[in-house]
Amino acid sequence: MNLDRNEWVVALSFGVLIDADHLFALPRYVHDNGATAILAPTWDDGSGLPWKSAYHFGDGAFVVGYLSVGSRLLYPFVFWGVHVAMDELQLATIDYSTPIEVAILSSAVLGTVYLGYFRWHALEPDKGFAEYVTYLKGYIKKAVGRSTS
Repeated sequence: MNLDRNEWVVALSFGVLIDADHLFALPRYVHDNGATAILAPTWDDGSGLPWKSAYHFGDGAFVVGYLSVGSRLLYPFVFWGVHVAMDELQLATIDYSTPIEVAILSSAVLGTVYLGYFRWHALEPDKGFAEYVTYLKGYIKKAVGRSTS
């Protein structure tokens, strides 16, 4: 995916920052259940009060769909859809959620590294994986240094 900065902002907003709504329910949850309850597999405190906004359900498709059409980008809808699908997978497998989340995260990281190496190796066919790791370290240092200045 060759996303520009604006597309990355949209992707992260609808794929990751959508979980910011949990922060609004956090004080009530900690007050009712204690701080250690945050580590429980589910945050259902039995109060009947919502801790997820409508964006975490199918109803959010109406808002995100209109934003996608209005911005002429498919990214909000795609990343929101992946996020909601991950939420549904987590709820369906709550008893096994930690191993499944580790497997999905590991697969995503390994897939990203593989694709990055594959693309880099096409440009640098005579170099191996160790040189790719060195290249990545330099690239990350350069990118972090540029964004903080």
